[in-house]
Amino acid sequence: MPTLFQRFQSIDPRDRPDGLAIVQGYRADYLALKPHHYRPGNPMTMTRILTIRDSTPSAADRFLAHPTTPQAIAVLVESLPSLSCRLRDAALGGRYGHLRPKPRSQLLNEELRCISRVMIDPRYRGLGLAVRLVRHALSTATTRYTEALAVMGRVSPFFERAGMTAYQRPALPAHERAIAALRFAGIEPNGLAAPSLVQRRIEALPEPSRLMLNKELTRWYRSAGGRGVSKPPSPAEVLDAARQRLLANPIYYLKENTHA
Repeated sequence: MPTLFQRFQSIDPRDRPDGLAIVQGYRADYLALKPHHYRPGNPMTMTRILTIRDSTPSAADRFLAHPTTPQAIAVLVESLPSLSCRLRDAALGGRYGHLRPKPRSQLLNEELRCISRVMIDPRYRGLGLAVRLVRHALSTATTRYTEALAVMGRVSPFFERAGMTAYQRPALPAHERAIAALRFAGIEPNGLAAPSLVQRRIEALPEPSRLMLNKELTRWYRSAGGRGVSKPPSPAEVLDAARQRLLANPIYYLKENTHA
């Protein structure tokens, strides 16, 4: 039976893209890439950190014959799970929800870990490193379940590509009409991650469709908290609010680790 440290270090050859290896990471790796993550703050706990480091020397290092310092280019953080999560209860049939807080906490900490952060250096995005990190975390998991919550899951579904199952929370009733109006105009809510692009698409719509959509989005904006605004909101303000609120519905991911 391999030790926990050996399991962290044992790496499948598929997890070595272009010579980049997944290794046991450290808090310093997390802090180095933290500015590139969309969520503010830090995870409440960090039980494991996986890191991909690039030890390829730069052109300057080769020219000056300097030793190369490996740089963290991708980091995954695992944490203890939160005590309650409705989507977890739905995915697992209420496995933990019926328990009192203390036994629930004990069983959760024994059976489940949460992937709380996956961060990629922008220079290395598009290489599939997030998928490889998550796959490695799943293949070396020591708990029965691994979960994750991701607001950007609709934009970048790498958890699903790595083998986790997605569970989506229905849109809030207050948002459904705005989402329906966007789709009627041929714009998926996921596109709100790039408001300037959505604005250009709206401007290119036929006038009746454009007027309808702007009216519905302004109506939604005022009902969602913009009632006190004395002047009409600009299209940029409405789309920025839509990006923050309509995309803030996280997707829950779960994987049962049958080997653990």
